[in-house]
Amino acid sequence: MLGLTNMREDMEYISGVLDEMEAIVEDASGVPMRKGRAMVDRTDLLTMLDELRGVLPRELSEAEAIRRECAAVVAAAEEEARRIVENAHERAEAKVLDTELYRRSQRRAAEGVERAERYAREIKGGSDVYQDRVLGQLESWFQDSLVSVGESRQELGSSPVRRSPATAAEPPPEAEENGQGWRASSA
Repeated sequence: MLGLTNMREDMEYISGVLDEMEAIVEDASGVPMRKGRAMVDRTDLLTMLDELRGVLPRELSEAEAIRRECAAVVAAAEEEARRIVENAHERAEAKVLDTELYRRSQRRAAEGVERAERYAREIKGGSDVYQDRVLGQLESWFQDSLVSVGESRQELGSSPVRRSPATAAEPPPEAEENGQGWRASSA
């Protein structure tokens, strides 16, 4: 209770000093042509500020020191908490890698990749077969077309043209060029 009484007396004294400072400022002479400005005796004002500092409760400076200590403790606690969480994440990740569920999921993933690769090989093989079949059909169609052209020439009275693959690129001996890049046969 004694500390509370001392504190109350200190607060009353501080209030009185502040009132005196206010009176000094209010009673100060105004500066001509400067609204809101006044001339104050610097010595009186500084003396009163020193008195205020001397009377301020010691608890205020202690409170500031405690506040700084508290901020340092909080910062250290936050850093420690961050390290603990990071360590827990690392340990949890390591434990996940050791679980049977993880190993099983890795095996299933590898099996899925193998199935996909096998399917891709089957598709490629099927496309090769399809490609060969289509080219075979085209070749057969072209051969049938050549036979049909040969038969048509025979019906029209010209001699049949039978070309071997080696001589197919050469024009027949009876063909002549007509000046437009075409070759005309004697038929």
